[in-house]
Amino acid sequence: GGGQRKVEQEWEAIPQVDGAAADIKPKYDKNKKKKEKKKAKKASGGGAKAGEDDAPPPSSTEASASDMGVEIEYVADAMLDETDPMHSEWAKIFDHFQKAKETPTEEETGGAAAEKEVEVVVNKKPTRDADSDDEDAEKKKEKLSRKKFKLLNRLSISELKQLVKRPDVVEVWDVTASDPRLLVFLKSYRNSVPVPRHWCNKRKYLQGKRGIEKTPFQLPSFVEATGIAKLRQAYEEKNAEQSAKQKARAQSRPKMSKMDIDYQVLHDAFFKFQTKPPMTRHGDLYYESKELEVKMTERRPGVVSDELKTALGMPMEGVPVPPPWLINMQRYGPPLCYPNLKIPGLNAPIPAGAQFGYHPGGWGKPPVDEFGRPIYGDVFGVTVTEEPVDETDVEKKWWGEIEAVESEEEEEEVKPKKGAKKAE
Repeated sequence: GGGQRKVEQEWEAIPQVDGAAADIKPKYDKNKKKKEKKKAKKASGGGAKAGEDDAPPPSSTEASASDMGVEIEYVADAMLDETDPMHSEWAKIFDHFQKAKETPTEEETGGAAAEKEVEVVVNKKPTRDADSDDEDAEKKKEKLSRKKFKLLNRLSISELKQLVKRPDVVEVWDVTASDPRLLVFLKSYRNSVPVPRHWCNKRKYLQGKRGIEKTPFQLPSFVEATGIAKLRQAYEEKNAEQSAKQKARAQSRPKMSKMDIDYQVLHDAFFKFQTKPPMTRHGDLYYESKELEVKMTERRPGVVSDELKTALGMPMEGVPVPPPWLINMQRYGPPLCYPNLKIPGLNAPIPAGAQFGYHPGGWGKPPVDEFGRPIYGDVFGVTVTEEPVDETDVEKKWWGEIEAVESEEEEEEVKPKKGAKKAE
């Protein structure tokens, strides 16, 4: 009886066509039942795995709806009054809580992860090949420009100083040259004239001297001694007292020889008493505010003046005290610019009464080699200097001097005179 009823119910669920039943029989597979169970769990918000086996099977209405492909949507009762002025705000809040977020189950997430792992394992080798191809393509696209290539191959200042013989000539911008070594060689060459230092300035040459009052030109001393300056001053004062008519008449009919100076005085001024003006040396170029610099022509390297001694706290009398830079010179060597300079305590013996050592007033320790010999010069005064040769008795003559030759007539005149003396 029970089996017959089930068959009748299933037969009634089948749609009829033209009063006759369609030749379609329901098929319930195991896979279809599992899918229905999963859908029912999702709809009811299923809990843990332990409760999945004990969960009741879906109802007949849900099963039939799922078989027909119909989705069931549960609508909650209206709990709000539409006449309420805050109806829209309350509706937003309730909608937020009523919408359930669909979260994937552990089985789905596990399956997706396994599939990703399989894809990664399978595609490992092709991805490497693809990456290498992409890198090659990027390298081809991103070729180094000339500017970047020059920057990569450019020497640093320290490297350039190590490669050249005169590192003191190297400047900051020398590394940017096309051939830095050749440039430094030309700069360090004898009698080479440097490029003016204002070549890299953005402002114009002598732009900083604008607004500075120029000093009036002064006549040289040998010209001023002639007294021409007083004559010119008197002539200018006389012209200032003239009226406009007199000035116009003087322009149309000028008078000559107003300033009479003795020509002998002018001749002596330019040909006897003339002196050379101060001239710059070879390669000494003018630059802005050069005339304001202090000239150190009277100073000599290695000579410590009394003013400098008092400034450094070196006593004038008593035991001689070394200069404060002697210790550093013993450590790093003498200055390269003055190779022949004699420095006591470094390449020359110390003065009498002084002692080597690092005590107050000591002259440090002179640098020596492994055999105890001084490196830079005779510090201990051991070597005997050769005595200077006395050149007073040496006969000095000009090279190429023509000897005086007496003529034959003079010789003949001299001979009879000698005979006459003998006869007497």
